[in-house]
Amino acid sequence: MRICLLIVTICFFWSCEPQLLKVSVVEEGGAPVVSVPVKQPVVSQADISYLKTYFDNFIERRHFNGSIIITKNNEIIYDTTLGYANIKRRIPLKDTSAIQLASITKPITGAVILSLIQEGKLNLDDTVTSILPRLPEEYKKITINMLLSHQSGLTQYYYYCDHVLENKECIVSNDSLIEIIACHNPGFAGRPGRKFNYCNTNFALLASVAEHIEKKSFQEIVQERIIEPCGMKNSFMLDLSKDTLPKNLVYGNNEWNTIMEFDYLDGIVGDKGFFSTAHDLLLFDKYFFSCLMLNDSLLQSVFVPQVKIKNNGNSYGLGWRLRFDQDLGKIIYHPGWWRGNRHLYFKIPSKDYTVIMLSNSLKGSRYNLNDLLSLFNEVE
Repeated sequence: MRICLLIVTICFFWSCEPQLLKVSVVEEGGAPVVSVPVKQPVVSQADISYLKTYFDNFIERRHFNGSIIITKNNEIIYDTTLGYANIKRRIPLKDTSAIQLASITKPITGAVILSLIQEGKLNLDDTVTSILPRLPEEYKKITINMLLSHQSGLTQYYYYCDHVLENKECIVSNDSLIEIIACHNPGFAGRPGRKFNYCNTNFALLASVAEHIEKKSFQEIVQERIIEPCGMKNSFMLDLSKDTLPKNLVYGNNEWNTIMEFDYLDGIVGDKGFFSTAHDLLLFDKYFFSCLMLNDSLLQSVFVPQVKIKNNGNSYGLGWRLRFDQDLGKIIYHPGWWRGNRHLYFKIPSKDYTVIMLSNSLKGSRYNLNDLLSLFNEVE
């Protein structure tokens, strides 16, 4: 009877764990003995040492300034934050310092749009003009899918904004951008739906699409749909309309270690503008890739190549860059580069590795994805 009670008790407590361990109860000399197998490490010590040596050398050789986190099966195996928020003034960078994620904002914006699609508030085939009617008539052929996969044929907003705006002191917002497009109609770089053309305008318009559907600012939408459910305590979408900025915000540093403050285009968000830490971005990673935000079918569609970029296996899904590696299989990734910040965030599903490399300094932060993939081909 006592043995049965012990078994039930053990099973109850282990059922509360996310991963079940097999527990056996055997009789030994008339007394029950509980045998719990030892949890195996996700990575061997040899592999951990190999990765640590590589990234320690990378940091020292490049004088890397920022944060690097590596996980295997959602367990952190390498974690460091070092350097300075302001390099010239020697103000230390903290693991709570929020760095401008630049184009890594695009997967965040994509996740917001996909959540609206899951709720039936939006469809991939909807045209952008059906939601943003102020846009020129020619934009009626552009769909949400085209914006998410960079097939709209649109031109970069910072080219024509720089050309048509005489006053560079006034901050341009997403609403202002729509008015600029409506008034000046900058045209196309290619026919919509024909080929891949990476363009930040796509994701700026997607942020406006979300605002018009939800009747809220994109900052509020991201707070409600991403930051709060993920538990991201040190993240925010930049809002330059406010009088004060978050205290943990850090600026990027250029090649000469000079702070790069905001300019008139930093009021546009969706393509950029999300500030976060490596640890917070890891929380988003766990939330998004665990089907907690999207159902499995919709999540898998995100990583289906929508358009080829080159003939070397590169492609783009819905908000993510994709490539096929001969040894590692599909790679899901996105780089980021804007105003003194340069990052790389990639996942190797076949080996369940996630790597986040964030730097608020252009100096020492050049990443070669091919070299990094070769590194992870050497470990289990």
